[in-house]
Amino acid sequence: MNLTISNEVTDQIYGPVEVSEDMMLEDLIALVEAECQFNEGRNDLYFNMDIIDLHKSKNKTLVELGVKGDDLLLIRNKTVVSETLSDRDYVEDLRKQLIINEPLRNEIVSEIPELDTIINNSDLFYERMGPVVLQRRYGSQQSINPFGIPQDEYNTLMSNPDDPNNKKRITELIDQQAIDEQLRNAYEYTPEVFTTVSMLYINLEINGHPVKAFVDTGAQMTIMSTRLAKATGLTKLIDKRFVGEVRGVGRGKIIGRIHQAQMKIETQYISSSFVVLDTEIDLLIGLDMLKRHQASIDLAKNVLRIAGIETRFLNEAEIPKGFEDEVQQTTSKKTFSIPTNAQQQQQQQQQQQQQQTLKQKQNIPITLPRPHIDMPIGNNPIRNTFRPPPQQTSNYSEETIKQLMDLGFSRNEVLKALKATNGNAEYAAALLFQ
Repeated sequence: MNLTISNEVTDQIYGPVEVSEDMMLEDLIALVEAECQFNEGRNDLYFNMDIIDLHKSKNKTLVELGVKGDDLLLIRNKTVVSETLSDRDYVEDLRKQLIINEPLRNEIVSEIPELDTIINNSDLFYERMGPVVLQRRYGSQQSINPFGIPQDEYNTLMSNPDDPNNKKRITELIDQQAIDEQLRNAYEYTPEVFTTVSMLYINLEINGHPVKAFVDTGAQMTIMSTRLAKATGLTKLIDKRFVGEVRGVGRGKIIGRIHQAQMKIETQYISSSFVVLDTEIDLLIGLDMLKRHQASIDLAKNVLRIAGIETRFLNEAEIPKGFEDEVQQTTSKKTFSIPTNAQQQQQQQQQQQQQQTLKQKQNIPITLPRPHIDMPIGNNPIRNTFRPPPQQTSNYSEETIKQLMDLGFSRNEVLKALKATNGNAEYAAALLFQ
């Protein structure tokens, strides 16, 4: 048989709904909850204008209840629901109602954009929406206490407000009132602060290859991924003498540096240098490039002015899906801290002790490890840290001299470079190539 079900809460009519005569009321309730936005805790089900007792009759069949084909069932709100529910249950009941009532949810989302992200989390929904919902619940009641807490707790606090514990609790409640007021004002006047803000990206070209570049004023250096260097044919220009690693929560390998390459932004060709890094971000424009070309970020017009031209920032729809996740993951994994003076001194002392031990064991010049680059990404500065080599003897091994001469330099030039760098072969090589 077929039934028609009218939901007077949402003004929607469902039907014909095909059911069997021997269907249990319990099964019918599950059906209308899934299909007709019925909420047993908030709604009543009517047949022939009488409320069906859902608890006593749940094991009865539709025939036993007198329901026949083409009958009408009504869904209406319970008459006294708010007075019997606790604050937590009241907010939770609203959350469930919003989940099944799409028209109502869409109406509220237009006012509270954050709703879609918290509606499926009961605790987060109560934390964010509870103050607003409860204020509306008790707004017209004069007898409710000013803190909106259970009356028993309020009476206990007011019976002895000078008690240290009660005074602390009252102070917390007063502070919470101020926070709730700020939250309500934010929802009403600045709802955009609860939405996700997209990062700044621009379109540009490198060797004819289109790139969506991430503009990051919190990064000191401009970074190119090894993937983009390969795609644009710049791999052969990577100076691998500038290898190193980024250190922090994790480690990342610096492949080298491209000293000069052309980027096309709009109609302007702009020269820039890049640190080449194993990263998921193809291109990150840092402060070095922005300052060099006197760039200006104009958020009012949503444009970047650089080298005499303007280029607009991409809107959210133009940023490829997953770009933002890659940026957040990369910046979160490589948020690097700068060591304190005490930590630096401790590291230097450890190095000196290791060097003295090596001197005692071997009568050979001591060479410091390859210089590394501490390069934080995101809102932390990027800097090159070259530790000065220690003072040591002027005797240089013939093997070291030969290795440097094999690079194409005379013995005299090699000896001068070694003397200037206190015998450090790697620093000497860098000096010779300058």
